[in-house]
Amino acid sequence: MDPAPFVLTILMPLLLTAFLLPATKAQLTQSGYSGATGSEQLIPGLSVLFALLGTALVGTLFFREHAWGTWDRLRASSASTLDIVLGKVAPLYAVQLLQMGVLFLAGALLFGYRPNGSVIALIVVIAVFVAMVVSYGVMLVAVFATMDQALVIGNLGGMLMGGIGGALAPASALPGWLQAVAHISPAYWALDALHKITLDHAGLADVAPSLLVMAAFTLGFAIVAGLRFRPSDAKVGTT
Repeated sequence: MDPAPFVLTILMPLLLTAFLLPATKAQLTQSGYSGATGSEQLIPGLSVLFALLGTALVGTLFFREHAWGTWDRLRASSASTLDIVLGKVAPLYAVQLLQMGVLFLAGALLFGYRPNGSVIALIVVIAVFVAMVVSYGVMLVAVFATMDQALVIGNLGGMLMGGIGGALAPASALPGWLQAVAHISPAYWALDALHKITLDHAGLADVAPSLLVMAAFTLGFAIVAGLRFRPSDAKVGTT
């Protein structure tokens, strides 16, 4: 697995944080968080956004097997389809967890990110969110026949979900029509939980509703993937 995309999803949010920190600090101060540094919005928000944009990495794990002509060899092995899928996404899940962990740690060291809520709740939210992202990526693989289609829809969907969910600005600061539809975005529930943990002293019980909604999205993506995934389908794995 090429480490470059994961390094990029750490460096890019940190660079954007450095540029956006003053404006975001002012925004949070006006919202009543007088001691905020700005990292309280940017670190969780950009972490969620870039994780969603990274769903394309899930697709490449599958589409490249077709491009290399090795998918049929996997199918001919003693492993079941579920074994193959889990074997591919489990390492990616672990790596994306590590990536988000490094990003939050770097945010703390470089920009003063300090959640005032439960660290355990923070870890649980990130773990459930990453599971949701991975299941979304597998769904894209199941639904689309080419890597190009999965990449385009994955990137557009990730940007849309992150944007209306409050990744770039708090959902409460978005235009009214966007606030009205923000709840349909999986990212909204992740960011709502992270916002409460970071700024509002929330614990695990306080973010339980958001965790349940994220779990429901994860299950929904997994069900669609299970219904649409056909190991015998021909996939185009080149761009």
